Amino acid sequence: MSDAGAFNSATANSLVVMAGGAFAVPLLSRKIKLPASVGEILFGVLVGHEVLNLVHSGEFVHLTAELGFFLLMFIAGLELDFRRLEAGGIKPLLQGLGVTLSVFILAFLGATFLGLEPFAGLVGGAISIGIPLVLLQETGLGKTPFGQNIMLVGSIGEFASILLVTAVAAYDHSHGLNFSFVLELLELGALFIAAYFILAVLRTAVWWRSKSFSRVVESHDPSEIGVRAGLFLMFCFVAAAAKFEIDPILGAFLAGALFSFVFRGKGPLELKFMSMGNGFFVPFFFISVGLNFSIAKAKDGDVVLLLKLLLLMACARVLAFLLVPGGKDKSVLSSVGSGLLLSAPLTLLVVVANLGLRLGSIDETTHATVILLAVLSSTIYPFLFKMLVPAILATQPKSDDPGHGH
Repeated sequence: MSDAGAFNSATANSLVVMAGGAFAVPLLSRKIKLPASVGEILFGVLVGHEVLNLVHSGEFVHLTAELGFFLLMFIAGLELDFRRLEAGGIKPLLQGLGVTLSVFILAFLGATFLGLEPFAGLVGGAISIGIPLVLLQETGLGKTPFGQNIMLVGSIGEFASILLVTAVAAYDHSHGLNFSFVLELLELGALFIAAYFILAVLRTAVWWRSKSFSRVVESHDPSEIGVRAGLFLMFCFVAAAAKFEIDPILGAFLAGALFSFVFRGKGPLELKFMSMGNGFFVPFFFISVGLNFSIAKAKDGDVVLLLKLLLLMACARVLAFLLVPGGKDKSVLSSVGSGLLLSAPLTLLVVVANLGLRLGSIDETTHATVILLAVLSSTIYPFLFKMLVPAILATQPKSDDPGHGH
């Protein structure tokens, strides 16, 4: 491409290839029992410059992938179910916090024990709810006590992971513990204060003018005011995060969480965002991850490091679930199943890998190794979890109440 910013024939052809992959890959992935996002990354590697060279990643393709990334984080925040969190009371919340904290402590201790850099602890502890959420829906475990516990821990863990990633970025940006780092933390606090202020205003407005705001969550609205409002909020927080030199993913995630908290009956609206994001923009993000994946660097990667990280991820999670006291439904089987299911943090591993490369904490070879880890963990651990599903299902009470078991 002579001009990366121009929409020319090469850009159009690249979009055709990527859109075709976004359509076909999930169909093929379902047949071979592979998460669609993993298939999209592999498709990106296939059509990238190192194999078939069918896609030329210009500015337009890059922007589309970035939008997909922001929407992915916005949807992750939108999936937080505050009704369920409030209905469960303080005890399940404390258990979820305990498991999340234990995962990160065990991951950093494990990284030290295995002789790895501290950054490996961040990789080993990253938690994401995306793939676990899909698997819970597929296996019918979503509304069981087991599934509700996973969603609670996954939601808390994802939020904590994004906060930790942001803090690490701030620490590196300020070159250690100094006044600049304190200033970065104050800016992060300012973003949360702004979120709280907007939350208070929106909650008051929705309560005061409930009929006017009901249009936001209507199923059939020709102007799609709800979608426009959500995107406006997302871009406001992304811009605010960029202004404070905070990673924009935190802004997108906060916007989704804020939207979810204000508009509790968001069912139709959440489906619209998922349709828009998962139907087009999010697949472009995962395909672009594959496009930027270096096969040569992966070949040079440390196989021992890859195996250590795979072991670290699963052990930290399983041990965390075993160590933290749970409810009456807790068992060794449920702890192992929970640990395996949350050992597929595909999205967060990609985020952490890209962050590490950008900050200079890891080189391109290690970056490729972490991306490969994301693909392998999102393939191996869901497969192992599915082997335990029949036994886990047999232990769950027959109830459709989402709050049951709390």
